[in-house]
Amino acid sequence: MSGQKTTIVVRLILEKDDKILFLKKTAQNGGGYSLVGGKVENNESANKAIIRESLEEANIRIKRKHLRLVHIFKKEYDRELILLYSAKKWEGKLESRELEKFKKVVWMKKNDLPKNISEVTNHLLEAFSKKRFFSEEFINWIEEKES
Repeated sequence: MSGQKTTIVVRLILEKDDKILFLKKTAQNGGGYSLVGGKVENNESANKAIIRESLEEANIRIKRKHLRLVHIFKKEYDRELILLYSAKKWEGKLESRELEKFKKVVWMKKNDLPKNISEVTNHLLEAFSKKRFFSEEFINWIEEKES
């Protein structure tokens, strides 16, 4: 499929002590947990996108100097590149600002993460904990996980 564009997505691991911030999805959006983030818009840098998404979704104000790119995940089957950032410094009163998508913000202990997170989020968290900077997913990766 030549000509198909790769979508760039940004995600954030916001850390506090031994906890990570998650967004609790509404029931109509599956009810699971998600990391802050979203798609990079046209003519927007990835850094600006994660700063924008953090403010839009969870009322978090992060300065560029406090962001660290910790993992790149190339999803071959749906032409997506996920850039995972982490931050330990921010400002703002944490709250869900997109109530149609997310019920609330929740701190979860790193060693007691929720079960109802997506395979991709689980993969990103595992790569982060193992300090892997790059991973790549092909169609057969999903098939191997399911068998």
